[in-house]
Amino acid sequence: MAGFESFSNFLVPQRNKVHVAIFVLTILMIPGALKALEPIDMESYDMESPELTAERTINQEFSTTEIILGFVVSVRDPAEVGSTPVPVPLLDDGTPDWSRFAQADEIIPEGEKWQGVTQTDGGILNLTILREIDAKHEIIRNHHLGDYMKPFINDVTELQTEGVMSLVDIFRGFMANESVLTQPTMTLAGTKPPVTNWYDCGQIECLDFDDNNLTQAHIDLAAARMASANGSDFLRWLSLDRGFVSASENAGIVGGPIGGSLNINGTWDNARPGPGRWSASASWLLVQLDRASLEEAGWTNIWKDAHSETNIDFSDDGPVVGGYRLNGIDLLLHPPNYTSEYCLELDSPCSVEWSMMDLEGRLRSHDNNSLTLLVGQAVNVEVNRELQNSGGLIFAMGAVIIVLLYASLRRWSDVAIVSMALGGALLWMQGMIGHAASLFGWLGIDIISRSQFSNLLPILVLALGIDDSLHALHRYKEERNLGKSTIESGKITVNRVGRAIMLTSITTMAAFAANLFSDVAALRSFGVEAALGVLAAFLLTGIWAPLVRISFDDWLERKGKNTTPDANHHFVRKERLQAIAIKSGTGKSPFIIAILCFLVTIPAAWGMMKLEGDFAVDDFLDEESDFAIGVEIVSNRFSDEGEPAMLLIEGDVADPAVFHAIDDFRSNANLKTEGVIDKMTRTPDGSVDILAIDEFVYAASASLLSDPEPFYNRGFNESGCDTTGVLNAPDMNDRDCIIFFYGVLSLDGIPGTEVPASLMDLYISPEEELDPNKVWLSVDGNPIVYDMMIIRFGITSPENFPTMGPGIDEIKRDLDPLLNLSSGTWEESGTKSEDKPLTWVMLTGKPIIRFVASDRMQSEMQSSLILGSLFVLMTLSVGFRSVKQALISLTPILLVVVWLYGLIYALGYSLNIVTVTIATISLGVGIDYCIHVTERYREEKEKGKNHREALNGVGGACALALVGSAVSDVAGFSIIATSSMGLFNTFGLFSSMMIILSLIASMVITTAAIGFVKAIDDSLSDADTGLETETATD
Repeated sequence: MAGFESFSNFLVPQRNKVHVAIFVLTILMIPGALKALEPIDMESYDMESPELTAERTINQEFSTTEIILGFVVSVRDPAEVGSTPVPVPLLDDGTPDWSRFAQADEIIPEGEKWQGVTQTDGGILNLTILREIDAKHEIIRNHHLGDYMKPFINDVTELQTEGVMSLVDIFRGFMANESVLTQPTMTLAGTKPPVTNWYDCGQIECLDFDDNNLTQAHIDLAAARMASANGSDFLRWLSLDRGFVSASENAGIVGGPIGGSLNINGTWDNARPGPGRWSASASWLLVQLDRASLEEAGWTNIWKDAHSETNIDFSDDGPVVGGYRLNGIDLLLHPPNYTSEYCLELDSPCSVEWSMMDLEGRLRSHDNNSLTLLVGQAVNVEVNRELQNSGGLIFAMGAVIIVLLYASLRRWSDVAIVSMALGGALLWMQGMIGHAASLFGWLGIDIISRSQFSNLLPILVLALGIDDSLHALHRYKEERNLGKSTIESGKITVNRVGRAIMLTSITTMAAFAANLFSDVAALRSFGVEAALGVLAAFLLTGIWAPLVRISFDDWLERKGKNTTPDANHHFVRKERLQAIAIKSGTGKSPFIIAILCFLVTIPAAWGMMKLEGDFAVDDFLDEESDFAIGVEIVSNRFSDEGEPAMLLIEGDVADPAVFHAIDDFRSNANLKTEGVIDKMTRTPDGSVDILAIDEFVYAASASLLSDPEPFYNRGFNESGCDTTGVLNAPDMNDRDCIIFFYGVLSLDGIPGTEVPASLMDLYISPEEELDPNKVWLSVDGNPIVYDMMIIRFGITSPENFPTMGPGIDEIKRDLDPLLNLSSGTWEESGTKSEDKPLTWVMLTGKPIIRFVASDRMQSEMQSSLILGSLFVLMTLSVGFRSVKQALISLTPILLVVVWLYGLIYALGYSLNIVTVTIATISLGVGIDYCIHVTERYREEKEKGKNHREALNGVGGACALALVGSAVSDVAGFSIIATSSMGLFNTFGLFSSMMIILSLIASMVITTAAIGFVKAIDDSLSDADTGLETETATD
């Protein structure tokens, strides 16, 4: 800091060379900026955690992992039926026309649980709607993704489908008498008769689903029989407002439990028998894709690794940018229709998210009586659409800031200089990030990991740049009005303000540097990216902007023009700001302000302590977007269903103790703990829905008793598998039996059924290729080893973060039977031992990882806030060479952080990545305001001025710059807060509040702190003087 005057004296005379250097460096930043603009994957979590390690292991070891697309199909409001063409014509280039689809909110209201719906006969079970869903099956099969589907096994009929599954498959299989419900079944206890039939339909004739004479009564009767025979599996296909409603026209045809709810033992509560029909407002249309096949065909599920859609095209339907089309002022989806041939020719694979949205568009083109929405997939497509759709707000923000900059600076040339410097700072930031990524990548160091935080950096740089440039130009104007020349004014500006800006920049970088100690790569990268952005703002807006002003004034003077600025035109009267500074820092005001701060901080701190983490979709996206509406439908109408999660088990998974522990886990999970919200998916009767290999083994054992030949063909008689009981059933306490059945399942699925071998790949995977005649051996004659297994289940309401932590802890307790067999810890695997056949048991899957990653990010950002405060204090202590002055600058901003958290709580928001980021940024940005005040006060004191005169100096150019910067920032952030996108809305709202609080902290609390310390110092000095006087008198 001490050498800044020499730096100023050198730099100002060399300003023309500086301009050339800035120009050259700006050109060199362009390639780096292009590198930095690579896509950001919203679902990529670059961090180390056992949950992520488990997911990576599954993706590597289980090559046939699936991608399941869940389309929620809802009953459309009857008043809207027919209001859109069917099908909606495609655009000229063959793309679905999103502007003409049925709107996502045109669905019937959600009904009461177990009460059914009455707007349409049967609701989603209406025959016309089922026919509409059936037609969508064909659309899916004919789509490019249809070539890469993976078979399903329907849980109601136990029949195989080709990769598309809905209510239609259930009815078709049941009405064809092919379903397990209408067929005898073999169990280990013997053959059981069918639980129902479709050959005796009473007053009506039993017909196939595809029969042209099929009526609603047939659907009602089939639904009633399936609900009665296998209610839990069938009814889970219906939304929670499912119910058996009265229908007098079905008298003598269909009867059932009107208004009843299903118990876990299969009985009904609050039911009255009578004629009626089952109904609900929504159901599912599922598509299962083979991830490995898609990757071989040229697609990828990783957004940041995919080909970027950057083409710009102008058509009669409107301009198309990338995968979006401008329709009026709205940006609509216009996804590319990828083919495998096209994707394989590209340098990077195609993103499967675009193809998912293309498929959704083609399905929605045929919506009429129903409405189809893809749920939970292609989030990156939606995020980018909303980001680009908010581009107009960025321009509006820029326009308002330009106007307010003029109101503060009163010279259009100053506005032009600031605008040019801000643009350069943004380019430099992106350029340095891109070049840093390339450099460290070349060195093999992965330090730049672009994330959702990166979207907030330009706004941060704008705020800092406006602050830096206004301080520099206001000080320059102040010196010019004192009669100094351009050179002299420039030297003083660069020396005094440049030194302050350098200190603010270093402290801001120190605040963000705390993120470098994070275990989360995105946070470490954010610290580096933010530091580069701060550096760019310092160089371009804090140092270069005043040099440009000097050069411009010199040019004007050579033309004979007056360059002295008007001293009387300011955004706000300087005298008023001087009065505020003096009033706050003198007399009793410092003590009164301290008491008020204390009284405000107490409730704010209480609110801060009450905040809980959350992850609501509308915190990040437009709550009226199709994506958000789809998530809301699922959250409200299918809250008992869950997002797929997995349990990875490593070790000797063929050990009988491990095999039986699976069912023990299932039994534990069936027991609910009072006071803990259950997070595992349950069937309508309340039993937990856990899918594991043991159920397939028992089913295969029953098949062996029915038809042993397929098993003997695989070597059963030589396998060493013991049998037990009068039926000679395989003994599942025998390891040889378990290994034998694992082998049969891996090769044949369940013989005698439609359950395919490919389904087993989702649960177990042998290390070597199996000998088809001796499935316990490899083709090379080695004993087959099964060292990995997956158990699958669902996590309900994964976006409800306050319940996720206790819910996961409950699952861990349920896992005791498996964990007791494992030598590993939750964090890492162990080694096999005689009494511990397992080495690791770990939860994973999207809902688990999303919670763990977000929780970790929130926790570490709060830790970084504390560590950042310490770094700032150390930096200021060195910069000011005074711990006391450092505390005077830091304490007001710490109060701002507490108050900001209090406001977040008071306004009903929660802790999420956005709100925690704002609190962290408030430390970096807010401290700048206070540093400028303390630095200007110190400068005035160095000139020999007294306390009151120094405060008066603070109220001059310094205060004018603070107010001008704050007003510009608040106006800009307020415009961002009008965005429909939750990310920008929340960030804009609380950033505006943060700037307002920072202005108050600097102009009122910091000056009060200066006055408070001055009063204490004077009191101590008076006491010392009195003591010396008494001593002298004695």
